[in-house]
Amino acid sequence: MLSSSSNPFTIRVIQAATLGVSFTLTAGTAGTFPFTLGHAFRKGEVPAGSYVAASIPDVQVVPMNTWSDGSLKFAVISGRATLAANTPLAVRLTRTMAAPSARALTTDDLMATGITASIGAGSFGTASWSTADFGTPFMPWTAGPQMSSWIYRKPVGSDAHLVGWLEVRLYAGGAVEVLPWIENGYLMVQGPSNRNATYTFTLGASQRFAAAIDLPNHARTVLLSGTAHSYWLGTPVAVQATPDKAYLQSTGLVPSYRASVPANSSLWTTLAQSFQPLQQGNYSGAMGMGGYQPGIGILPEWDVIYLCSDDPRALSPVIFNAYSGGRYGTHYRDETTQRPIRFSSYPNLVIGDGNSGIANVGASTKNQYTPTSSGTMPSIWDSPHHPSIGYLAYLVTGRFYFMEEVQFVTTTNFLKNPDQPRQGSGGVFLTTSGANTTRGAGWAIRTLAQAAAVTPDSDAVLRTEMLNSMAANVEYYHGVYVAQPNNPQGFVAPYSNYDASTGNYFEAAWMQDFFTAAIGYAIDLDLAMPATTKSKLSAFFAWKAQSIIGRFGGTASTDYLYRDAAVYTVAVAPTITPDFTTGKGPWFKNWGEVYAATLNQPNPGTPGDLRGAYFPDSTSYWGNLQPAIAYAVQHKVPGALDAYNRMVGASNWNQLVSGFNNAPVWSVMPRST
Repeated sequence: MLSSSSNPFTIRVIQAATLGVSFTLTAGTAGTFPFTLGHAFRKGEVPAGSYVAASIPDVQVVPMNTWSDGSLKFAVISGRATLAANTPLAVRLTRTMAAPSARALTTDDLMATGITASIGAGSFGTASWSTADFGTPFMPWTAGPQMSSWIYRKPVGSDAHLVGWLEVRLYAGGAVEVLPWIENGYLMVQGPSNRNATYTFTLGASQRFAAAIDLPNHARTVLLSGTAHSYWLGTPVAVQATPDKAYLQSTGLVPSYRASVPANSSLWTTLAQSFQPLQQGNYSGAMGMGGYQPGIGILPEWDVIYLCSDDPRALSPVIFNAYSGGRYGTHYRDETTQRPIRFSSYPNLVIGDGNSGIANVGASTKNQYTPTSSGTMPSIWDSPHHPSIGYLAYLVTGRFYFMEEVQFVTTTNFLKNPDQPRQGSGGVFLTTSGANTTRGAGWAIRTLAQAAAVTPDSDAVLRTEMLNSMAANVEYYHGVYVAQPNNPQGFVAPYSNYDASTGNYFEAAWMQDFFTAAIGYAIDLDLAMPATTKSKLSAFFAWKAQSIIGRFGGTASTDYLYRDAAVYTVAVAPTITPDFTTGKGPWFKNWGEVYAATLNQPNPGTPGDLRGAYFPDSTSYWGNLQPAIAYAVQHKVPGALDAYNRMVGASNWNQLVSGFNNAPVWSVMPRST
């Protein structure tokens, strides 16, 4: 039971004790190797104007995001380390009072390596970079004395749609790491279609990749094959950098999980340990299919396994499944900016029909649609079932590619919704919209919050777009459910009635739980919104959390008995036409009435074991509700702790807990504060 600094690559801390954290480096052979990883920091632990150093000399810390109090939130850490073969090196993060004065590596240093590269696409043409071309990147990404990185892009031949991209990292000592990808994803360029060709990648004088790929419209893929995560200009480097996973969970940027995945779990045989372009990986064959899918959750199963295991096999599935996200037609790049779209620039634009692969697209009141696509259709994207793609991969690697993947998913979710209910550029995700449904609105808000969290502070334009959309969602939901009296049990308006024949309005309890969890998680991300907006978000969550807290009631006739908290559907109103818009209902008077209408009997008043709903299956409705009740406890919603303790105090609770070790995605628990 539960009773920014003037120096761009260093951060100063006040006391070493405030950074009781380290990351681990491991290599298969002995030597001195370069490395990079992403690293999150707890709020307040690295105050504004302070610096971070490490227990080894050649390390830099490049801040990317800050918390609302100005303290460091996320950084990209790079350096060089001398490693013994297969022997982990723990690098402790410590304080320093003096900022290093070494200059950052520049494109001149990169050109001095003699780097050249090309991406070929058969008869469509080639995008080539001579050594001199590397002096003019599309944009810089990180800068420091140990590693600087840049993003490069070139159209492929004269094709109107194909673009070759490179993410290039230069390390002190001259090592160069390159991630190449091909993209077929402009927003408004006419004639989007597939591009079927033999794609190649050449780095230096060596062809590194060649494969026949039928690249659908608005899809992209990294040009890799096998087990490598990237290419190196010279000798390949294989250092695995691993952050402290318990510490990462303590920051709130990811949920806290109670599971511990053992080394002999059957899960390891299912995970993608290699990559081929456009592979399915661990995604479901049909994203919109019913029942359990490993991608559904605040984070998908492969990301959760990484957080719940120290096994070195856990990293590649995170990377390769994030790369596999390119198979979906979610990449709508604005050809006027060469970045993901700004919502404010396209308030009425909606994805056109045709072969987009985007399920359940809406309508535009101004008849503004993206060009109709043709040819090979991308894998189906169904936002009510969509996974978090690229988010954890970015948090552990700091790669631009993954950060943009989160942004692309967010903008696709925006573009598929009809412009009127989404409030134009507001990007409001309604639970009552068929483009979303209750769960889809929850997952879309989760992804939007993640995009706002990882878009760098320096990317003011896109970051503001994401934050404004998040604020619009907060204002809408607060206005409907808190600013006026509404459903006293905390149920948001569903899309449809599951069983109108009873005379009651039935909704999927698990969908409401998904939505509740997404809002609680968004609070933890501490987005840079005005204080009044954050207050409204917290107030809305406190109202929404009643839908899970109330289902863990006691034995009184006015309670909903905790033993039956997990159900497929729950009665949310004593009529088939409740008024959620004005909040007038009518509504059930108390949770006892909800229980009786849901289970066709009054609360029996008998305490005991948790039961029904496929208990103790970890992927059952008992699993589905765990994130919702965990965030209710974490955010100290009145009644949440008592409700939680009824659940964990049941004599058969540990049957559910033990199952999480082999199915960890729903094992979210309250984060220790």
